[in-house]
Amino acid sequence: MRRGYVAAALAALALALAACSDGPQPGALVVQLAGVPGARAVKFRLVGPQTGVTAPAGSPVLVASAQLSGDTVMIAAFAPVGDTLNGAVLARLSVSDVRASARYTARVLEVAGPTYALQNPAQYTLTVVRP
Repeated sequence: MRRGYVAAALAALALALAACSDGPQPGALVVQLAGVPGARAVKFRLVGPQTGVTAPAGSPVLVASAQLSGDTVMIAAFAPVGDTLNGAVLARLSVSDVRASARYTARVLEVAGPTYALQNPAQYTLTVVRP
């Protein structure tokens, strides 16, 4: 009798592991900003396979993007009047596998501060993560 339980448990484990590695899991990743407070607009380059770039759902952030070549896209995100982008989700990416977020790199190119003067981009970081 005990042997039957062990066999059933091993079969269930094998099925669970197979389900985890069935292939890509399409979905969304997001790009988040961290750094010095007061960023009003950010222009950055994203490298990684994606099928679309949009503003995060329900977010007042305005997003514009342009495909450069292959997996490289230029993105600009703008805060609404009277707000900033610090700690905000800047963009939503449609991707073929949400488990591959480590394959994406985002680099800040330009940042406009509270008065729209350019800031030092080295003071800001971007991360690409699952929402």
